[in-house]
Amino acid sequence: MSARVAPGWATRVVTVAAVLLVAAVAAVVSYAHMQEVAERAGEGWRAWLLPLSVDGLVVAASMGLLTRRRAGLPGGRLAWCALLGGVGASLAANIAAAEPTATARVVAAWPALAFAVAFELLLQQRRVPVAEPVDEPVGEDTPALEPVVDGPGEVLEPVVEPDPLGTAVAQLVGAAHAEGRPVGRRTVARELGVTEYRAGQLLARTNHNGDGRQS
Repeated sequence: MSARVAPGWATRVVTVAAVLLVAAVAAVVSYAHMQEVAERAGEGWRAWLLPLSVDGLVVAASMGLLTRRRAGLPGGRLAWCALLGGVGASLAANIAAAEPTATARVVAAWPALAFAVAFELLLQQRRVPVAEPVDEPVGEDTPALEPVVDGPGEVLEPVVEPDPLGTAVAQLVGAAHAEGRPVGRRTVARELGVTEYRAGQLLARTNHNGDGRQS
């Protein structure tokens, strides 16, 4: 199977810069709309703070989802509800600040959506796996080593090469079991700097050998 190739640093820099630019513009426009709506509602000086609570909730929920994904855990209902609630509140406030026409409402709603999507794209740049060639299918064990015949009547033991990745996975699994927590392929991929596909191979081999120890 061919290896997945990670994007180069130049590509990632341009991508991050473009996403940051879109997020910054959308955040400024969305903040102005929400601040205007809060002033109309009679919030006074608090109108300058309320938009931060809305966009801040979107950022906090996205970071929570990223943290859980990197730990190999599902996103969680609370984080998703917070993200959807923050985006919904931002959309409602931006639409409320627009003129009562369909075109104006669509234009006003755009910054809220653009900010949420741009921030998620930015977080995805932190989840790009490191490329690594993968030559063996999942689930197959390493072929058995044949004895080496050095001469007539002499049989030497096969030379077993050390498997540092397998040992590292076994240590991760053993430590996690001791603490009573699961270990997923995302955790292994992050700790060892390999792809999730390769991490799944290593976990399968470790579990096959039993109890997180290399045989």
